[in-house]
Amino acid sequence: MKRISLLIVACLFLAAFSTGFADDTGNDFCFNYFMENAVNGMPKILYTGITKSSLAMRSKPDRESDPVGTLNERSVVNIFGFDQTWLYCWNENVGVYYLIRQTVDVDTKIGAETPAYGVIPNRYVARTAVNTALYSSPSKASDVVFEIKEGSRFSFWMIKDGWAIVPYRRLVGYVYLGDLCDLEPVSPSIDYAQDGDIISVFTTFYSVKQTELNIGRMENIRVGCSYINNVYEPGQQFNFNEIAGPYRRNRGYMPSPVLVGGDTVAGYGGGTCQVSTTLYNALLQLGDGIEIIWRRPHGPSGASYAPHGVDAAVGATNLNLIFADAFDFPIEIDSTALNGALCICIRKASAQ
Repeated sequence: MKRISLLIVACLFLAAFSTGFADDTGNDFCFNYFMENAVNGMPKILYTGITKSSLAMRSKPDRESDPVGTLNERSVVNIFGFDQTWLYCWNENVGVYYLIRQTVDVDTKIGAETPAYGVIPNRYVARTAVNTALYSSPSKASDVVFEIKEGSRFSFWMIKDGWAIVPYRRLVGYVYLGDLCDLEPVSPSIDYAQDGDIISVFTTFYSVKQTELNIGRMENIRVGCSYINNVYEPGQQFNFNEIAGPYRRNRGYMPSPVLVGGDTVAGYGGGTCQVSTTLYNALLQLGDGIEIIWRRPHGPSGASYAPHGVDAAVGATNLNLIFADAFDFPIEIDSTALNGALCICIRKASAQ
C-alpha cells in the first residue's frame, strides 16, 4: 500500500513541472481545424462547460489580451474547440472568446458524432533520421525546446511548409521534415484501415536527465510499455493496473522521484502514469470503438505532460485505466519509449 501511495504522489509531483519556452499553443492550426464546420462565420458548438470561478472572457488566446466580458462562477459556456491550452468559446453577444482549459469543467458533448473532448487527432508517425530538435517555431534559428536523438519515434498533427507540428506538453513545437524518416500516416478512417494500419496515436515527452532517480523513471516508462504491448480482442477488457502492475522491483520497476510531506524521496513505479495517460489520449481518438470503463485524472491541474483534462492516473483501486475494445476487430497496442519520446500507436490487428 505504501508503494502505491508513493506512486500516486509521484504523478502529482511531475504534473507540476513547467514548460518554460515560447507559448505557441497551436492556435493557428486548431482554430482553423474547428472552424471548418462553421456556418456563415458561426462555429458549431461541440461541448458545454461550467466555469470554476469568475473569469474574464479573453479576446485572444493570451492571458494579457483585452477582456470582452466577464463570467460568474458556475456560468455555462458554449465551446466549439480548443488547442493545447485554450478553450474556444462562443457567445451570441461578443462572438468568439477564449478561456484557459483548466478554468472550466467541460461536462457535456453535443451530438453523437462529436469527438471526445480534449485531444486533437495526431495524423502521422515518424522517426528521426539524425539527431535533431523540437523548435519553438518553424525555423532552425528559433529556440530549441527539446533535443531529439536519432531513432526516436513520435507522432504529430500535420505537415506544413516542410515542418511537422508536434504537440509538446501543453504547447506545440516544430521538427524539420528533412530530419525524419519512416513516415507513416494514421488511417483516415476505421473503414479504410487494413490489418496492421495505425488507427490512432499519441506521444508525450519526458525528461532524459541522467540523475539516478530520473534514470529510474525512464526505465519505469519503458517497462510499463513492455507490459501493455499486445493484441486485445473484441470485447476484451483492458485493466492497466492488472496488466502493468503491481509496480514492484520484481516486476522490473525502479525507484523514481516521489513527493512525500514536501520532501522528494524514491518510490517504485513512478512514470507509469505517463504511460496510462499517453494510452488514454490515443484511445480518445477512436470514439465509440473504445468503451472507457474507468478513468480518473490527477489533481485539478492534471498532468502537465498532456493537455489539461485528458490525463489518466494509475496505481490504486480507484486510480486505474480500464477500457474494452468495442470494435468488431482486435486492436494492437504498439508503444515505444526512447530518448524522451513516449509514443503509443493503436493498430488494427488481424483476426485470429
